[in-house]
Amino acid sequence: MGKRRRMEKRYRYISLLSDIEGMKNAIGEMRGMFFPKQPVLNQDARMDTAGTVLDEEWFIRTLTDKIAHHPESGMEYPFYDEPIFDPPLVGFVRGNDLIFDQFKEIIGPHHFTPWEIMKWQAEKNGVAPPDAKDISVVSFVMPITRNTRTDNAAAVDWPSERWAQTRLLGEILSQTIVGEIVADLMDKGILAVSPDVTPKFNKKRYPKVGWASPWSHRHIAYAAGLGTFGMQDFLITEKGCAHRLGSFVVNLKLKPNRQRPEDIHAYCLHYQGQKCLKCAKRCPVNAITAENAHNKETCYQKVAQSLKYCNKNYHIFIYGCGLCATGVPCESGIPESIQRSMESKPSGKK
Repeated sequence: MGKRRRMEKRYRYISLLSDIEGMKNAIGEMRGMFFPKQPVLNQDARMDTAGTVLDEEWFIRTLTDKIAHHPESGMEYPFYDEPIFDPPLVGFVRGNDLIFDQFKEIIGPHHFTPWEIMKWQAEKNGVAPPDAKDISVVSFVMPITRNTRTDNAAAVDWPSERWAQTRLLGEILSQTIVGEIVADLMDKGILAVSPDVTPKFNKKRYPKVGWASPWSHRHIAYAAGLGTFGMQDFLITEKGCAHRLGSFVVNLKLKPNRQRPEDIHAYCLHYQGQKCLKCAKRCPVNAITAENAHNKETCYQKVAQSLKYCNKNYHIFIYGCGLCATGVPCESGIPESIQRSMESKPSGKK
């Protein structure tokens, strides 16, 4: 925390000039810029990885340890030493899962399949791309802490300061730890890639779905069985919808460890015919309605305006909101009535 403490006056006082990391993150996310240099595949490495077993447990253990103990895993002034996230949920999905072809139809042809982004990484390293059946996607959910959720649930028009920090620092942390894991795998001779930190990644408007990216962590997490979508388009997981998500692709055959619900809205009260719409009531610009669900363009306009607010009030160069993910029944878990319904179903049924 020494660096963050030294940065207190400079970093927090004139963010438009000093928050370089915030500017790089925000602009890079939108334009596919400022991402770190891709690691190089060590083609001379022994594939037995010196006795290390790179199985599902290794990825769960590694992600959990890094999210808890990484040097960048803490909040900044005035919340020094507070963790950004609670322990993660981790899931796996095979690269040849037919759902990735469905995403081409549902999201659009711009959305990468795991094989497409792995092919790009393979060609960069002068090797033949592996078959889709030989690759897997590692997806993880980083639940936001109670302090941050409580602060944001009390907010009315703009995100709380803890939420704004989480939006920036949490994304940097996620990209940092995934970058470290990918670099480690590549050094071991195992092809791997993090799609959202490559020049191929950027957000823009698409005719069918509006604002979108070519690699959706939310849809990948659904594919891995980690949750289902709510009215506000957040992913509702067993730890709720207040979270950040991450994912990356590896040339390993990892076994899926969660069952994916067929109903993409299985954990949303409204879509399950129960009275709720709390997320709609939380939205300050009425971007969520029973008739039209989530209006991404209206939401985007509000989120874009938050950049000025966060700069002025929190001295952070970041945009965000998250009001509809807090102060709602699915904030920190699957709503209780849906959990009871799931538990009452006979074994073997979804």
